[in-house]
Amino acid sequence: MKRIIYFQLFLCLLGTWACQSNPNPDIVVSVHSDEVINESYLGNGAQWDPYQLDYGSVKLQISDEDWQKLYDRLDFMRPQFMRVMTNTSSVVKNGNFNPKSTSDQLLKILSYCQSRGITVMFGDWGWSVINNKEEINRKYLAFAARHVNYLVKEKGFSCIKYYNLINEPNGYWSSVGGNYSLWAEAIRFFHDEVKKIGLSDQLSMVGPDVAIWTKDEAWWVDSCTTMMPDRFGLYDIHTYPSKTTVNSGKYGKIIRAYQQNVPKGKKIVMGEIGFKFVEKADSLYQQENKRRIKAHKHASEDDSQMFVYDYMYGTDMADALFQTVNNAYSGAIIWMLDDAMYSKGGQDKLKIWGFWNILGEEYFGAKEEVVRPWYYAWSLLSKYMPNGAKIFKVEVSEERGVKAIAVEKDGHYMLAMVNVDKQPRQVKLQSSSLPKLEHIKQFIYANGQLITEGDHTILPNKKDISLNLEEGLQVNMPAESLLVYTNFDY
Repeated sequence: MKRIIYFQLFLCLLGTWACQSNPNPDIVVSVHSDEVINESYLGNGAQWDPYQLDYGSVKLQISDEDWQKLYDRLDFMRPQFMRVMTNTSSVVKNGNFNPKSTSDQLLKILSYCQSRGITVMFGDWGWSVINNKEEINRKYLAFAARHVNYLVKEKGFSCIKYYNLINEPNGYWSSVGGNYSLWAEAIRFFHDEVKKIGLSDQLSMVGPDVAIWTKDEAWWVDSCTTMMPDRFGLYDIHTYPSKTTVNSGKYGKIIRAYQQNVPKGKKIVMGEIGFKFVEKADSLYQQENKRRIKAHKHASEDDSQMFVYDYMYGTDMADALFQTVNNAYSGAIIWMLDDAMYSKGGQDKLKIWGFWNILGEEYFGAKEEVVRPWYYAWSLLSKYMPNGAKIFKVEVSEERGVKAIAVEKDGHYMLAMVNVDKQPRQVKLQSSSLPKLEHIKQFIYANGQLITEGDHTILPNKKDISLNLEEGLQVNMPAESLLVYTNFDY
């Protein structure tokens, strides 16, 4: 093991030297702050749902200490946009609507979001409101509308701005089994119920929430805009692309087809995003993922992403986000916050996708409770992309593994670049339109260069930098790295 570490360090140093010895940049990144591609970004965040707690051989509770640990970690991340899903059946007792049976976990999650000003996309997975993939359940759809009305008006959770009815309706796995007509019928009925109870001025529907891998499902968005234009206040899709699809830049071209079908004046967000190694070019990653699953006592064989333990997952996620942002999407929600939320293939076989497992010390292994590297990458890209930020156009001379974004709000900026290549790159960052930026912090997310403190805090690699990008800044980007420059004062 020591020999491997020393060898990797040697390669890193060799790559850095090679970059420094080359006077000409590999890639030029140009920021055009006079060209705004998004006037008001919603923000980034995570999927955060009530935890199952019953893991077969053991039933657990989240302690007050662990709730506080969750809050502290999220406070550092500063998510701006969260998706919270539930089943309406959880508030039905003996066939009657019983809002007081709303789980304490859900109330804690929503209370946190309310107290931090986080926009919430709330909703029902779909299994409560559709009968056997054949017909809508009007009674339970009415209960779903009454439940969100209870949460917003009686409990005061005004953070709930959007409602997401039926997860991934285009999939055979969904509660409507891909039946567009059945889904549309449910949307219309629920929308009318929300209007009937007087909540439509506070709550907007989101759709179509389809899971996509190619451009082929774009007709769902087009149909929403033509057949039900008054029903949706926000559009969204889910993507689980292959690594090669994203790193090659093909991903941006795919998701652009969905954004282009959104009506003028409306926004589209990424309602779920994660990586799956579905392309042949990623077969070795898929083999390694399966090997790791088998070696892990609590990993779901059917639904786990074991590269969340690797720095690579953070840079790949940044790559996907940058293409999403640069194609005029207004937010992104990662799947998912915490392993302990869901199992599959056995009650103690967890969907390992999260930043951590908050119940690691209690049952799943103490090391699982430690934050994983990609938390730090996503934290930088959540806290420094605040709600209401402007997104500027950025040009990259050659992709070769490098992508970039530029963000501004109230005179504060974030410029971020990612290199997903396994080789270092020398990049020139330039702009003829940005002002001189003062009091800049530089963060480097890369194995061996990330500076952390305590349980979850990232420290800047450099502070109080002045950037005059009219002259240009030449940067040595390590392999598989994310560089963030910001003068946001937090």
